[in-house]
Amino acid sequence: MYALVLTSMFFCIIAGHCRPAAAKEQVRISILMANDTRQNAVKGFKNGMASISANCTKEVTYTVLNADNQKQRLPELAKKIIAAKPNIAVAAGGIEADTLMAATRGTAIPVVFLSVSSSIGRGLAETMSAPDKNITGIETNDTNITAKRVWFIKRILPDAQKIFCFHMPSNVASMESISIARKKAKELGLELIVKEVETVYDIRNAVQMIFWENIDAILLNPVTVIHGTLKETILPQAIAQKIPIFGYGMTSIEKGAFASYAGSRYLNGKQAARLAHKIIHGESTRNIPIETPEKYEFIINAWMVKKLGLSLPSNAYKMADKIVEITF
Repeated sequence: MYALVLTSMFFCIIAGHCRPAAAKEQVRISILMANDTRQNAVKGFKNGMASISANCTKEVTYTVLNADNQKQRLPELAKKIIAAKPNIAVAAGGIEADTLMAATRGTAIPVVFLSVSSSIGRGLAETMSAPDKNITGIETNDTNITAKRVWFIKRILPDAQKIFCFHMPSNVASMESISIARKKAKELGLELIVKEVETVYDIRNAVQMIFWENIDAILLNPVTVIHGTLKETILPQAIAQKIPIFGYGMTSIEKGAFASYAGSRYLNGKQAARLAHKIIHGESTRNIPIETPEKYEFIINAWMVKKLGLSLPSNAYKMADKIVEITF
């Protein structure tokens, strides 16, 4: 099936028990997902909703629609969400936010996004502080912190000179990230080699450039289509050439990156729950500022470091917020 519908429920708790009282107010939340890479953010959102509930007067149900990597299905699934008239529509990521904003235009349905790059650039809001639309959420800042990722590459791979990056010109987040990466690479004396792609097919063909260009490291752009090819397409070539991949978040680590720097998708989802909670209690999305992650994590996969035969400076591990051992 193209879409998977799951329903779950939580009951608000006080001191370990609920007040036996009148019927609870029903709150229906519909979640749109492009694929399973959004699971951590969704899990964080649900757990956040459960933990911040202050009384037992509301009963929340969730309906989750998953496009299973079939991007063309998102508009259809969004229409189903709108037709059901939920109290809140939740976008698990950027393309889901774009789709839901378009689908909810002209309706009173509020939208909360869990993890989106370039929310202003893609037109979700005019400003972070006053969205003034029916949508708010968590801006990952993944484009802006691209400079920090390039800095980390230079810091922990001091011999690296040539950095490779896939770039999707039609994607706002990719455009912003590449611009920042080019500026930072020049500042640090690095050469940034950019290959433009638009489809999975393009990436499969372009990955051969890794062999031709004598690449020292790969900087992963925060683009869903590119990230989706990491484990099956990019990683095998990178391992064959012993080229380290620097990604964004634990999901990148789980797909083969040796290191990453980003806000936790789980924590982003949990943070977004606070915004949804405000909406449930009567606040308008127009008055709820878009937030950025409260914390960013530098993660190193020690197993991949060994697999690639890397010799990281001694202080690299001291800088890490997390050191994991994920095998492939």
